[in-house]
Amino acid sequence: MNPTFEGIRLAIERRLASWDGVPVEYDGAPQSPALKAAIEAKESWARCTIQHGDSIPAGNDGNPCVRRTGRVVFQVFTPERRGSRPATLLADSLVPLFEYYQDGHFETQAMSVQRIGESDGWYQYNASTPFRMG
Repeated sequence: MNPTFEGIRLAIERRLASWDGVPVEYDGAPQSPALKAAIEAKESWARCTIQHGDSIPAGNDGNPCVRRTGRVVFQVFTPERRGSRPATLLADSLVPLFEYYQDGHFETQAMSVQRIGESDGWYQYNASTPFRMG
């Protein structure tokens, strides 16, 4: 069975649904009322982006199959001028959910974080993890 891009999206969103962190924005999806309210009230929120990478042939014995790779990125936004602690705590809360997580043939690796800093009224951290499926 070859992994699908839709299967990857579903595995990530299914896992993120169990997070009790903050409202999440997904690529191309309308903003939920909770997300809109958080942004308007200058409360913390996050954006989930799936960045697909290379698809690698992984078949043997005449059974071709594909391994899909990529990175899932969580942009964490907290109100500015409160320091890095709120963003760090939210990034830390994603680690037990996504670091070395497996769901069937979907698996992730170690998470990393990148400080983006303050911009447009928000303080931003990006937490990300490589994934593969297949």
